[in-house]
Amino acid sequence: MKPISKSLVTSATLAMTLILFAMMLSTAGSALAREGSFTVMMIVWRGCEDACRGFQDYLRERGITAEVIVRNADRRRDSLTEFIHEAKDRKVDLVVTWGTSVTLEVAGPIDAVDPSRHITGIPVVFMIVADPVGAKIVAGYESSNRTNVTGTRNRVPEAVQMKAIKAYRPFKRLGLVYNRNELNSVLNADKIAALATRMDFELIAHEMPLKANGKPTADDIPEALRKMKEADVDFVYVGSSSFLMANRDRFTSEALKMGLPVATAYEAMATKSHALIAVASRYYSVGRLAGFQAEQILIKDIPPVAIPIRSLSRFSYVINMDSARQLSAYPPLSVLRYAEVVNGLPAVTPLTQPREQLPTSR
Repeated sequence: MKPISKSLVTSATLAMTLILFAMMLSTAGSALAREGSFTVMMIVWRGCEDACRGFQDYLRERGITAEVIVRNADRRRDSLTEFIHEAKDRKVDLVVTWGTSVTLEVAGPIDAVDPSRHITGIPVVFMIVADPVGAKIVAGYESSNRTNVTGTRNRVPEAVQMKAIKAYRPFKRLGLVYNRNELNSVLNADKIAALATRMDFELIAHEMPLKANGKPTADDIPEALRKMKEADVDFVYVGSSSFLMANRDRFTSEALKMGLPVATAYEAMATKSHALIAVASRYYSVGRLAGFQAEQILIKDIPPVAIPIRSLSRFSYVINMDSARQLSAYPPLSVLRYAEVVNGLPAVTPLTQPREQLPTSR
């Protein structure tokens, strides 16, 4: 048997290299072609805010070329049916939903999915959903147990929030304002009530009255806060309420006038309004995390059911120093070491401020 010549081996190696290179080009070209064909519909509740922008920025930064169609319900549940039909008619590649109410209308509860009413044949990524298991959107956090649904959960665990508020100032009586027409608000109120005994504080809960249209009105906010003042609460807590978030300026301003410190799970209530403290997941970062989930589906072809429900691994602790001054409720130095201070200079520079990273923990 004649030995194989070195030139023949070299030629064969070169040929194999060229074949592999061609395959890589073909794969890359196919991926680029697929990216260019994506159509994503975002169905939002109250306009394209930080989470909506964070999602789109993530796609853009990752080079995922897609037409992003934003449909705004403007807090009108009856408008969602039209968006669902549009998504089905367009045969979009992905639907992104904002909030518990929108997600339940679009994807349906896990135990009552109706293919004629809900989206079942298109991948759905939800974001800004505080308690997707409690809301019956998913079965668990490791897997949704739904072939077309995955997403993110954004609320800082209630026990963590209570500990964070106590780190600012110990309290014995906590006021809670919520509204029953939002499932997320009711679930949050129930969890705080369960924590009250365990964490040794009294809960003074006030349910916003609903009008004939089934919704609360901002005109009833002063009365709700007066009840909190009469009860002599140490903090007024806002955990989960799109209604109170939308009316944050009126709520926090009225509270400030009455000398009531507001603690909240909404970052914007402290950074863009007058809440004293916020222990929150940044909406922009939650939107980027939803973008990461979308990337798994669109680019990596991972089915939604195989993608865990993710949350940010780190949270933000925000102090509104202007409100602290007006309330004469200054933060302890121990909190300032890790908090972000807005509307005033911190006594200690928060060098150890945590930064969100992607991918995040489940």
